Amino acid sequence: MNAPDRFDVFYLPPGSQKMKITPDTKVQNAATFEIFREDHTMGNVIRHKLLQEPQVIFAGYKIPHPLEHNVIIRVQTTNETKPEAMVAKALNDLITEVGYLRAKFMEDLGRARALVIPREQKSMIEQEPQIMQGIQQPTREPTNTSVGGAGGVGVDMDF
Repeated sequence: MNAPDRFDVFYLPPGSQKMKITPDTKVQNAATFEIFREDHTMGNVIRHKLLQEPQVIFAGYKIPHPLEHNVIIRVQTTNETKPEAMVAKALNDLITEVGYLRAKFMEDLGRARALVIPREQKSMIEQEPQIMQGIQQPTREPTNTSVGGAGGVGVDMDF
């Protein structure tokens, strides 16, 4: 099979660089950033964050090949700033946002655990009457009725 080993998809070998920066020689204030061992998730998030900055004229990404796990991001900025500075700012902003998201998640997880754990500590015997109260008991015996096409083939339904 042509697919790389799953471990190679995300593992960066020791001594390897995570990102390669290539300044564009034809367009002023433009550069290409190749990020190794990443996919669309990282490429799209960085692109989105870059486009929120007014100094960024263009930001786009591509995956060279489906079997290669590298993201190529191209950035062009205004004359006031360099592409490297804007990518660094975008990455720092993303780190801050992920940290905030993690803190909120852990806070909500703590609240959820505080609600669930005391309930789980009750024995099943204590919970059985509460569970049975929520279940409606049938008022009459169900009858089998066949619904369907010719020859009596159909689905048995309880009415």
